[in-house]
This record gives sequence, C-alpha cells and structure tokens, in this order.
Amino acid sequence: MNKHKQANIKSKIPPVDKVNNGSLYKILWYIVLSFVFIIFIKQLKNDPTLPENENEIKASFHAFFNGTFQESVENKLLKKPFISNLKKQKNEYEYKFFEKINLEDAFVGKDNYIFGENMTKAYFGDDYYGEETIKIEVKKAKFVQSKLKALGIEMLILFAPGKSSIYTEFLPDNILKTKKKTTNYQTYVKECENQNINFIDFVRFFSYLKANTQYPLFSRYGTHWSYYSECIVVDTTIKKLEKLMNVNLPNIKYNNIVLKDTSLVRDGDIFRKTQMEIPKGNFLAYPLNITFDKGPEVVPQKILAIGDSYFRGFFYLGAMQQAFNNSQQWYYYNSIIPENPNNPEVWELDLKTEILKNKAILILCNEMNLKNLGNGFIDDAFELFYNPKKYYINKKAKDEINKLKKEIRSNKELLSLLTKESQQKGITLDSLITEAATKLKNGNKKN
Repeated sequence: MNKHKQANIKSKIPPVDKVNNGSLYKILWYIVLSFVFIIFIKQLKNDPTLPENENEIKASFHAFFNGTFQESVENKLLKKPFISNLKKQKNEYEYKFFEKINLEDAFVGKDNYIFGENMTKAYFGDDYYGEETIKIEVKKAKFVQSKLKALGIEMLILFAPGKSSIYTEFLPDNILKTKKKTTNYQTYVKECENQNINFIDFVRFFSYLKANTQYPLFSRYGTHWSYYSECIVVDTTIKKLEKLMNVNLPNIKYNNIVLKDTSLVRDGDIFRKTQMEIPKGNFLAYPLNITFDKGPEVVPQKILAIGDSYFRGFFYLGAMQQAFNNSQQWYYYNSIIPENPNNPEVWELDLKTEILKNKAILILCNEMNLKNLGNGFIDDAFELFYNPKKYYINKKAKDEINKLKKEIRSNKELLSLLTKESQQKGITLDSLITEAATKLKNGNKKN
C-alpha cells in the first residue's frame, strides 16, 4: 500500500483517546439513564403501606386520551420524595440561572420581584369588560345598597390593588412597553363615585402609602399584599365601617414593628408553591402583639364578607373573630370560611335569610376579579330585592347546575384537570367547572 493511501485511511480513523472517551461517555450516559429509569419504575409501583385502591392507576383508552391517566400518574409521582426532590432542584436551577419561576400565571421581574400574568393584564387594561357593562353592574350595586340601608344594613366595597399596580417599575422592560388602556378598576371607581356607592379605593391609597412609608406593601416573593399592609387594610376598613354603622367597633392595636429577613404568613406564598426556599434579603415589616379594643363601649358587629383570597388576613389577624363577632366570609361567593367539612355551599343557603343576620355586607375585589361585584352576589341580591319571584325561579334552575358543580369539585382527578386547564388558558376555574356542569346537565336531559 502506498504512502498516499495509508494517509487517507489514517485520516478517517479518530485518535485512540477520542474513541475511548466517546465510548466511556456513552457507557456512563447509559448507566445514568438506566439508574433513573429503575428509580422511575420503582416510584410507579404500589406503596405497600397504602390500601390497594389508593395506588391503583387505571389505564384505559378513554382515561389516556382525556388526560386523567397521565394526571393520575403525575400526581402520584409528585408525592414520592425522590420525584418531589427532583422537581424542587429543577425549580431552583431554572430560577437561579434563567430567572424562571415554574408556576402558571407567574413571571420574574426586576430585582427578583415576582408578578402574576392575569393581574398584570388587569393593570394594563387587557381584560376590560367595557364601560356599559360596568355601569349596569354599579347601578345594580346602588339599588342593593339602598335596599340594605332601608333594612338597617350597610354595604361597603373594597377595591384591592395587585402588585403590578403598586410596583410597576419592577416589571420587565418588555412588559413595560405595553400600552396602558382603560381598566376595569378605573371605570368601577369612577362609576361608584358618580352613584355614591360606599367604597374604599385601596389602589389609590397604596400608591400614596408607597411614597410615604418605609415598609414594603408587597413582598418580592408573594402574590398578596404584605402582612404589614394587611394590618393597615384591617384598620382602615374597621374605621370606615364605624362611620357607616355609627358604632364603636374594636379597633386593631399593635405596639411595635420589627423588620425580618424571613417571609412569614403569606409573604412568600409564590415561592412556597414551588417548594423552593424563600431567598433572604427581602426585609419585611411585622407588627407585634396585635390586639383589639375591649370595653363596655366597644361593640363587635356581625358582617358578611364576600371576596377572594386577599381577604384572608382579616381572619388570621383576628378581625373577623374580635371586631366582627366571629363573622363569615363567602369565598368567591361559593364556599364558607371558616372552613368546616360540614359547611354547605353558599347556593344551598337562603340568601335573604343570611343577609338579614348581619349589620354590614363587605365586598372585596382585587383588580383581576372585577367582572361582576362579589362574584355574582350583587347580581343575585339585585334580583332578590327587585323581583323576588323571578329570583327564586332562576335559583331553582341554577341549583341544578350548582349541584353538578359541587359533584365536580368533589372529584379530585377531574378538578385537578380543570385547574390545570384554567391556568393554561387563563380562564377562571369556576367558569370551566360551570361549563362542565352545563354539559353534564344537557347530557342528562337527553338521556
């Protein structure tokens, strides 16, 4: 063989060390994959400490293609320590190196501030319902407020801000380029002012506080207003109700404020959902030794609160127990807080009877939940007082749907699927549950 042919042959053969390294890498990679696969299979096996029916994954054509089988497998795996730890490490890695937060409806802004997508859309007016729609809703609210007043019951609406409205400067630059449009909040406040509705504009108030307080009103790592802000909201609300009701309610008191480098209560609720440890360096204010006024001249009053998760602070700060005589919240006008497994759902109650038990109706709406006031409470109360006969006819029809909705909520697998779909599509969970219940109702009628 001549030298020229030998050279060509040699040029096609990689060096020995590269062959060995390449083979070694492949072998190591296959070992790692095999190891992970074995652990994965083990995680799928039944846990002998649990009953058989709690571990059984029923595979079928229908279950596979509607997603319930995959959802069942995923939920089961996520309960395993190994898989749960892998997910946590993945979340930590992507947050640290790519500033990504692995939650639906959440993104990271400047200085590690985390925001909600839907709340940000509400700030820019991307979910605007229209001036006429809002005018009609406020007109109904005015009618309800007048009817309640005649019954000796006051009504007060609280407009709650989202983080995007108060700490706008920490939104990413690409989002800050979004054109600001008319928002639901702006139109609601304008119409409430025009029609003399009782309300507190906490969006405007927080903008003032931001410029006049040294303490954060929202945590970097939380979705709700901060613990410190909640104390201000409770104090302001109690004082407003005192004037409306002409009574002396127990006012909130605290004797000191401390700064902590640890997010307490809900101040780190976004991070807790990812199972990651909440980063340090976000000093927050925490009032100490919270109490409420007591004495013969101080009289707690029963109220009915209707609102979303922003209202939770009224409970753990003690306002609902002490200032409002162990009152209830109707969460999203659906479930009752304080939670109790024996609680009925709101639709199972007689609305007029429940209203008459209270001295005030308190409605809290954050900027994202302003399609209708009180998640339908104002609509129902308006019809109840304006045309009772029509209200009870409509209620009977709605109760058929609500019964099916309750069944859907008790089906954990189906509820999990709808929750995920809600997050992915940006549609409220209740809307999807209602849609599913309506389909079931129509299907039952056909059968």
